[in-house]
Amino acid sequence: MELEYYLNKQDYIDFNIYHVNHSDIIKKSLLIQRYFIPIIFMIVPFLIAGVTDLPLLYWICVFIVISVVWIVFYPKYFVWAFSKRVSKMVDEGKNKDLFGKHRVTVNEEGILEKSENGENKISWSGVEKIVSSNQHIFIYIGSISACIIPKRAFKSNADMELFHEYISKYITGKRD
Repeated sequence: MELEYYLNKQDYIDFNIYHVNHSDIIKKSLLIQRYFIPIIFMIVPFLIAGVTDLPLLYWICVFIVISVVWIVFYPKYFVWAFSKRVSKMVDEGKNKDLFGKHRVTVNEEGILEKSENGENKISWSGVEKIVSSNQHIFIYIGSISACIIPKRAFKSNADMELFHEYISKYITGKRD
């Protein structure tokens, strides 16, 4: 089975955001950042109240509002800031292998991914898992690396399902 598609910068950013949103380590870190900083915010009013003429209750109210805003909006801010960082990192180098025209051939031996600048051969034993997002299929070949296949590469949902069925023969138990 063979697919041909164009991979762009947004596809790579989407992969990184998907990975961040589904990584247990990063989820734990995000949880700590989301709730630990508001706890620190609640200590600040006691420090500020002694220095200013405003009452402690005023500062507590102000920092409660700040804490609630932080807790509500921090996950969206985190994803936005992360995507900006990934975009800047991608822009730093040449990354010719990442973007452009890709051709993926899937057979009983594994996956052969060819780009304009090289090729990557992955045996089925090297595939960790296959996951599907709204816009992509990610064939993980490491904990933070994957073959990115945009769903727009398929002519129809039936073709995409056929692809899933075909690769499922070789990677039983590795599909999320």
